[in-house]
Amino acid sequence: MPRSKRKLQDEVKKIYCRKCMEYKTPTNFFKATDNFLDSNDYMSVCKQCIDDIYEKFFIIEQSMDKAILRLCRLLNIRFNERALESAKKQIETHIEKGMKNPSVFGNYKAKILMVTSNKIGDKNTNEDLTFIEPNEEIIEKLESPQVIDQEYYENIWGKSQGLNQIDYEFLDYEYGRWVGPIGNVTHGEEVLIRDICHLQNQIRKERITGNDSKVNNLIEARQKIMKDGALTPLLQNAANSGKNADCFGVWLRDIEQIMPAEWYADQEKYKDIDGIEEDIQDIKRSCKNFLVGSRDFGTLDLESINDIDDNDEDGG
Repeated sequence: MPRSKRKLQDEVKKIYCRKCMEYKTPTNFFKATDNFLDSNDYMSVCKQCIDDIYEKFFIIEQSMDKAILRLCRLLNIRFNERALESAKKQIETHIEKGMKNPSVFGNYKAKILMVTSNKIGDKNTNEDLTFIEPNEEIIEKLESPQVIDQEYYENIWGKSQGLNQIDYEFLDYEYGRWVGPIGNVTHGEEVLIRDICHLQNQIRKERITGNDSKVNNLIEARQKIMKDGALTPLLQNAANSGKNADCFGVWLRDIEQIMPAEWYADQEKYKDIDGIEEDIQDIKRSCKNFLVGSRDFGTLDLESINDIDDNDEDGG
């Protein structure tokens, strides 16, 4: 009976998201800014759905400022320039530290509570921070999309009305990741890799829209191209192992052609062809002289010392 009661309490605590239409725990929701409608103190759209909506707006606007403004309109939350600039700096810090995919809206919402006098989620009060349309001067100052070299990208990736700056940057990034470990690629490999990059970009965009069936079809198409071009990890490992075997064969061939491999009656003639034994003896003698203070010099060393002494006597 107590276990059933605890389970019932957990179900009561869950909140319904009107976007994904799922019940989730309160930790999956931001604190509410509209105290009149969201009387349970939580926003009616979960964090994951808000992040997905932001990604869609960013693809359309190609500007974080304008994407946040559209999101604030949609979610009925206050738009504040100071909070936006502070959030952008915080996100840059997260990226520099290696944090992957930081929540843009989550950072913005945290900053808006800091730059305003109102505090949402306080035990005693839940002040209103609903959306107020900014004036035209503020909107005009919002960051515009960066101007890109359209001709350059179109020459490399082709002309398409569906490709924007984010797509081009993603394609260039993925291409670099593919070509980097391989090094020099042939024209055929380059064509296949660019096709794979296009498919990966389409997969990324379809995942944002939640079209799972199309994502699966695109993944199958990508796998087929990778198999045809021997670009799967398994096929690449097999190819690399073959290259290593070839290198080993070349090394053996060089040994047979350059180093003496025939039989000679005078074995001492090629016993130490590289002169390693003589070097080892010199090293041993030098170590002994250093450790015990002996004067065991080699023949050449003694001859040089005698020459020095003879010169000194002649000079005297």
